[in-house]
Amino acid sequence: MPGVFVHKTLLPLALVAITQSGVAQTTSPTISISGADTRLEENIRGHLRLLGTERCDAEVRRLNRLLPQVSQDIERAAQALGYYHSQHEASFTRNDTCWNLQITVRAGEPVLIGEVSVHVTPDATRPLQQTDPFATLLGATTLRTGSQLIHSDYESLKSSLSAVAVENGYFAARFTRSELQVDVSRNRADVFIDFDPGERFRFGDIRITPIEALSQRFISRFVPFEAGSPYSTDALIELRDSLNNSLYFSDVAVTPQLDATTGGLAQREVPVSIDLAMRPRRSWSTGLGVTTDIGPRVTLAYEDRYLNRSGHRFNSDMALSPLDQRANLSYNVPMRNPGTESLNFSTGYVGQDTDTYTTDTFKIGVSYRSTVDAWILGKDWLQNIFTNYQRERSTINDLTERSNLTITGINWTKTVADDPIFPRRGWRFFTQVSGASNAVLSDLSFVQLYASGKYVHDLGIGRVLLRSEVATSIVGGVEELPVSIRYFTGGDQSVRGYQYGSLGATNDDGEVIGGKHLLTASVEYDFQVLPSWRGAVFYDTGNSFADYTNLSLKAGAGVGVRWQSPIGPIRADIARALDGSGFRLHVTMGPDL
Repeated sequence: MPGVFVHKTLLPLALVAITQSGVAQTTSPTISISGADTRLEENIRGHLRLLGTERCDAEVRRLNRLLPQVSQDIERAAQALGYYHSQHEASFTRNDTCWNLQITVRAGEPVLIGEVSVHVTPDATRPLQQTDPFATLLGATTLRTGSQLIHSDYESLKSSLSAVAVENGYFAARFTRSELQVDVSRNRADVFIDFDPGERFRFGDIRITPIEALSQRFISRFVPFEAGSPYSTDALIELRDSLNNSLYFSDVAVTPQLDATTGGLAQREVPVSIDLAMRPRRSWSTGLGVTTDIGPRVTLAYEDRYLNRSGHRFNSDMALSPLDQRANLSYNVPMRNPGTESLNFSTGYVGQDTDTYTTDTFKIGVSYRSTVDAWILGKDWLQNIFTNYQRERSTINDLTERSNLTITGINWTKTVADDPIFPRRGWRFFTQVSGASNAVLSDLSFVQLYASGKYVHDLGIGRVLLRSEVATSIVGGVEELPVSIRYFTGGDQSVRGYQYGSLGATNDDGEVIGGKHLLTASVEYDFQVLPSWRGAVFYDTGNSFADYTNLSLKAGAGVGVRWQSPIGPIRADIARALDGSGFRLHVTMGPDL
């Protein structure tokens, strides 16, 4: 019968395929090592890497001729880790398909480091100052009395000394002594390194190739050093990054003229050339997006990147959606350090129309933005000091109110991530203090403190994503606050399972009026299920409230999918409100931090 014929034909072919597959899995040479710890075994394998060029059909007689070289390689591998008394046995065998090298190692007692004498001074006697660029390097070296001798640590220290010298302008540096004395009979090694960095070179003339759009005086304000200051590669990198991040330039080249030092060693100076190409002056951009909080959104933006030769900018942008409409104009003036400081004048409109409230807010303000090293929070925080005057008309629960406020505040924000689009490790933190006084163009006095944070970390086959918000207001009652500065929760970025802005303190009729205080938290775990696709499970909780005695946290939980699209992550979640109010779909776009 045809069916029987097919099965009988395929069976031998399947057996042949299985047999051939089995042969393929055993046609690689193997090296078996016993008696060595992991580090020694890895080092031996590294020294025997050339054996991998020997074919599987090599005869044992040919392989045995390699044993003297194999023994030398094993001995070198052991000595590199301080095992000068090691013993080993090695032999080749083979089976029907390939050869095997069997090695048995007895490492013995390792050589330990005795005296460590490392000096980085011109006369090899002056003690190293903590401010010297070599201090951190010497403090971190693993060459310590009593530690096991690792030859690569000795060579690494020498290489690092030379690298630090070049990075900091010690171009005439040299070793006056570099000895590793190994006394095998005493199992002791002494280290002697005298490194003379010589005189430190300094920056010479800073030559900026003229460009029409921006003045030389303005560009020179990006330079974090002056002619005559000590040479530093880090300073050059800082300059290059600052120019790139300014968004004025399409191409940046910062070049130390090291060839000039060769012919002018007596001056000990390194001229620096800066060559720049400008980006187009004007830029238009449009965008489309969608979230379940505010629905589909259209954005339009215009930027004039350099209105004048002093680098002033003009920006305008608009974002329109059924529930949220925004328009903004801003004028940016670079300050003393244009890479990290700017003065910004802005005016704008924000209109919101949710099921809970509607607002129309007009603003005009000024802000000073800078990058700072915060005393407690650490380095490279973006700081923003602002004053905004706003006029608002709002309606909530059929009650319409008008307000005038002059709000002054300060905020700090920082984002750290291993990948800006899809981080596996990273965090973002934002905190703000703001307030107003009825003595200064305001209808009421209040103070608000707000903080939010996000954290991402890989765990197992996926990532843990944590998110939280906390805020408080110092004011008489929640009804005194204009609606735009009350706190509401619920929605895509808050407590999923609830409608956008639907949670908050309620009045005597049970209607949501927003809160003076805010507390939310979220934990999520996502994991890859297909290339570019991830699954997720999550739990959110939180609420806004009028006072701490009436804190009632709502919670939602659910599952979702994430698509790593060409334009960034797109998320779709199904969340259930745990108070039994049902399920909601949440769709969001954008980075995780």
